[in-house]
Order: sequence, then C-alpha cells, then structure tokens
Amino acid sequence: MYSSNDLYTNPKPCKHLAEYKVKNGMCGYNLIQDCFRTTPYGRTTLEMSKLEIPRCSVCSGCQGRLYMCLICSSVFCCLSPESNHALLHSQSQDGHEILVDMERAELYCSVCCDQVYDPDFDKSVMCKHIKGFSRSENGVEESEMRLSKRRRLSFGMDLDSKNMKRLFIRKSKSCFPLGLRGLNNLGNTCFMNSVLQVLLHAPPLRNYFLSDRHNREICRKMSTDRLCLPCDIDLMFSAVFSGDRTPYSPAQFLYSWWQHSENHATYEQQDAHEFFISMLDKIHDKEGKASLAIKDNRDCQCIAHRAFYGLLRSDVTCASCGFTSTTHDPCMDVSLDLSACNSSRKDFASKSSKPNESLVGCLDLFTRPEKLGSDQKLYCENCHEKQDALKQMSIKKLPLVLCFHIKRFEHSPTRKMSRKIDRHVQFPLSLDMKPYLSSSIVRKRYGNRIFSFDSDESDASTEFEIFAVVTHSGMLESGHYVTYLHLRNQWYKCDDAWITEVHEEVVRASQCYLIYYVQKMLYHKSCEDFSCQPMSLRAETFVPITGCC
Repeated sequence: MYSSNDLYTNPKPCKHLAEYKVKNGMCGYNLIQDCFRTTPYGRTTLEMSKLEIPRCSVCSGCQGRLYMCLICSSVFCCLSPESNHALLHSQSQDGHEILVDMERAELYCSVCCDQVYDPDFDKSVMCKHIKGFSRSENGVEESEMRLSKRRRLSFGMDLDSKNMKRLFIRKSKSCFPLGLRGLNNLGNTCFMNSVLQVLLHAPPLRNYFLSDRHNREICRKMSTDRLCLPCDIDLMFSAVFSGDRTPYSPAQFLYSWWQHSENHATYEQQDAHEFFISMLDKIHDKEGKASLAIKDNRDCQCIAHRAFYGLLRSDVTCASCGFTSTTHDPCMDVSLDLSACNSSRKDFASKSSKPNESLVGCLDLFTRPEKLGSDQKLYCENCHEKQDALKQMSIKKLPLVLCFHIKRFEHSPTRKMSRKIDRHVQFPLSLDMKPYLSSSIVRKRYGNRIFSFDSDESDASTEFEIFAVVTHSGMLESGHYVTYLHLRNQWYKCDDAWITEVHEEVVRASQCYLIYYVQKMLYHKSCEDFSCQPMSLRAETFVPITGCC
C-alpha cells in the first residue's frame, strides 16, 4: 500500500485460496506465466493454445466464462448456478478449488463462486510484462508491450522498481499531468476505478482534499470511528498526486467502502452509477455531520453537496383550469432517457432505427412537457377533483460539477427481461445550461411578463466544460467500464492500470454512460493548476477556490 496504518487491515483472501497457497505456493502461477497474452485493448487474458478454442472438459462447450484449474490445467465452464462445471470439478477433486478466469486472467474460487485477489498472482502477471519489455528493447515488437495491461504490486510487494517505472512512464512522449495515475483492478472493480478517476480529477474535490480540508490526523483524534471513508479518500489523493506514475492499488479504500456498504461487499461487477451515488452518500454521512455542526443553516456544507448538489423543479399543470403545482427535489445527478426510447413501450423486440443521439436532444426531452397517464391524474386544488395534467421538469439550481446519467438499461414488463441500449450519444465539449433552467422554461411557457426568480439561478454560472466521460462496453450482465479524462485540452483513457492518450474521435465513438461537466471558471483554473512535475502534496497551487471549498 501507499502507506501503512495499524487501524486498517487488507481484505483477507478466501480460505480456499489460502489453503491452495500453503500446499502449492507459487508453482501454479509460474507454470501459466508464459500463457498470459495482451489484447489490442490492453486486457490481459490466458491463452493456452493459439490454434485451439478452449472448451469445457465436461460439456465441450465454449460459451460463457471459462476457467482453468491451477492444479490440473483442465478447463471448465460456469454458465449458471445450475450449470457450474467448475464447482462440480472442485467437489470431485479435493484441492482443485482455485481457477483462473481465462478471459480476464483473474483468480476465481469455484466454491465461493467469486473473484479472489492475490498480490502474488499480480506479481506473476507483472513479471511476464517486464520480461517482454526487456525483449522489446532488443528489437522485438514493442507495440504489444505498449498495449499491455499493466499492474503494479500492492501490499508492499517488492518488484524491480526501476524496471517498473520504465515500463509505465515510457508509454508516451508527452508529459502527463500530475495526478494521472492508473488504478489496479482488484477483481471486477473497473466500475469503482472508473468513478474514482472522475472524483480524483473533479476540481472541487481535488482542491478540498489536497488543501488538507480533511486532515486524517485530526479526524482520528476527534472521531471514535475506526474506519473513515473520507480519510481513505484523502490517503488516495495523496498517493495519486505524489508524482509516482506506477499504478496504485486502492485495496484499503475498497475494504473501507465494503465496511460502510456491506450490501456491496463482493467482487462481482457492479453498476458505476450506483457506486457513484453511494460514494457521495457515504462522504455526506461523515462530512455532513461535521459541517452541520459548524454551519447553522439548512444547506449541507459537506464537499459532496458543495460539488454535486443541484435542485430539480417539477411543474404539474391542470389541463382543465391551468392551476400549477410546483415541487422541488434535490439531486446529485441528472438521469436522461434516450430520445428514441419510449418508457411506455411494452416490448423492445425490434431495435430502434435511430443510430445516434445527442446530449442536447436528451436534455430537450427531459425538459419537454409530458402528458401524465390516466393513473397519474393530478388532484387540482382549484377544481377540487382529479384532472388530466401536464408535467414539465427543469433545473432550479445548477451544481458546480454536473453529472449526466444516460439510461442505457431498460426493462420489458411483458417479456420480464432487461437489455442494454447500444447507441452512441454525441456531446458538446462546452455546454450552456441556460435553456434548461427553470427561469428559461417558465418564461418560454408564459412569456417574459412572468415574475423574477431568486438567486439560486441568477447568481450561478450556466457555462460548463466537459472533463470526464465514463463508458460501458459489453452486455447488460457483464462488461467493462473505462473513463476518459479531458485535461489540458487532451483526452486520456483510464482503463484500470493503463493510461493512454487518445484522440477525441475515440471518446465520441464510445458508449458514454456518465458524462461529467464542471463550471467553466473552475475548469480553466484546474488546467492552470495541473503540472507535469511532482509537487508538494499540500502545495499552494491547490488553494481553495471561491465557491467550491
């Protein structure tokens, strides 16, 4: 880990992995080391033969995820809990519980039916890459090594640090901004890594933690909690912005998050949007208590709310007399439907013929008046009875950091199944949110004679710049998350431990799931603060920006 702390312990491996290592040590890891391959997209896989397609030793199938036993090298499938040949193998052969996911080159326990993490296994993968890197300097094709999915040893593992830094720094001729550092995948944690990259580069949070606004030493003295998620986030900021370019393993953070969110304590793939909201909630739970104790007002002063808190306005208008009922709802993000997707459809057997969408079109749809169904009639206070009504959404208060959640997953009630909407969404680099503010929407509805609006809108900047995009590739049940960061007019792809420069066309061709904008003045200030050179963790560059910290 980046630093040691007696209050924290690393996640313990499952007992089956511990028993395997006692009996076999590193033997199995070393035997399969030469079988690791790197895909053109930088993912490490296990390839036993270039000529034969791997098949299950029981059913000879090649569908679904395949796992190779570390003891006998046999391959087994796991299509469902009812058809789990990997588990059957471990039940018939004592000591054959640990396998390797051939698609992701990650350890898997067939008894626990879950991914397991072992730093020694990562060491075996990493040594393979370093050997290949040394050969590339002697004339062997170097492009394969530049595309390799690199992993850094965590938990204090000792591996030639000189070769490690050469491997990770020479990948680009240009100088990467400070804080641009890969995050190791700890077992299906790409959903977590993608969101963490966004939070690490969100200007309000970056300024808050690097300005020592959450001091770990003071927090430990004042709090009786042994586990503090903001402390782990602060530790991660310090590590990522230390100037070290080798990938960082957020295992301590993952363990702390598990303790705060027990229902998420699993190595299974999870939804990045749900993790993002959960993260903000946990930060608020800790920071909000302290801020409300200092600030005697109704507005929470925690950094999560200062950065992401916004307010939505909902107007429901009676179709008979024109009476309007207005409500306001707090939000940490704005969820947008794709315009070609009608939630009232009863089936989605046929795909939409509209291949592309735009963020502006989704915002227009979000703020468009919608006729409520017969089961959603408004009880009109003027008519004193339920009436047909129109509902219109708008944004009452803009946050400093604006997150758009693209609803890519829809459910069919008749078929009782869900699917992912594979459609590209075009987005602008600069976005003016003025047309979607409540003041603009209401004036458009009633004309300019309408009353004035309060300071929630008039004092806020409506111009935003994009700084991060989280994308999802694959199917609904399984897939991979990647984050693209827009720093100093350059796009960077953050694919777990692998950081690369990419062109804007690559980002636009991806399937964006979360799109993050920051107020323009904060974006330009952030670009000025970034440096290629390592700096003090509490440097004066990161002084709090007015209005965000």
